[in-house]
Amino acid sequence: MKKLCALLLLAALVSVLAACGNNTSKIAVVDGAKVFRESKPGQEAMAYLRTKSTELQAEAKAAQEKVQAKQTQENAAAFQEAVTKYQTTMGAEQQRVVGLLQEQFNKILEKYRKDNKVDVILAKDVVLSYDEAADITNKIIEEINKASIDLNAKPVAPADKAEAKPAGPAAPVAPADKAAVKPAAAPAAPAAAAPAPAKPAEAKKP
Repeated sequence: MKKLCALLLLAALVSVLAACGNNTSKIAVVDGAKVFRESKPGQEAMAYLRTKSTELQAEAKAAQEKVQAKQTQENAAAFQEAVTKYQTTMGAEQQRVVGLLQEQFNKILEKYRKDNKVDVILAKDVVLSYDEAADITNKIIEEINKASIDLNAKPVAPADKAEAKPAGPAAPVAPADKAAVKPAAAPAAPAAAAPAPAKPAEAKKP
């Protein structure tokens, strides 16, 4: 009985090893954060957000100076409104701009995967070990630099797409599932905009 179990175990092991030997899946890795930092569209997005932040901060600072010059409820309310506008507008703008970059990034990754017959593209920061030849980050930067992204546009909502693609890392799939493989990573979000000016002391009641 023991010999039979040993033979069955050996047969199963041989079968697994044979399957691994026949697996010719091609895997690549990409550093999404580097793509965002070093690509032309990523740098333009950062410049756009900095300009927007500077404009809104100027409005908040002007309102703050009015409060400091004359502390009335009206001036204090105007300053609070300017601070709220800064926070809500910058939050929405950052989310919108990152969405546009991610949308283009996903398209380029998927095109690269199909054109180069890659089965899976993984996020570099979740891979423990890989051959440098598998790193396609610089190639993706070259491709995304060729793209033109309208930073004033709105990203396409997932419901409007024929097939929504997740932003998170994709798990490896069997070769039969190649058509369903999604991009491995998305560009890192830009650094948060500078905080709005500190709120002054509460205005004195008349």
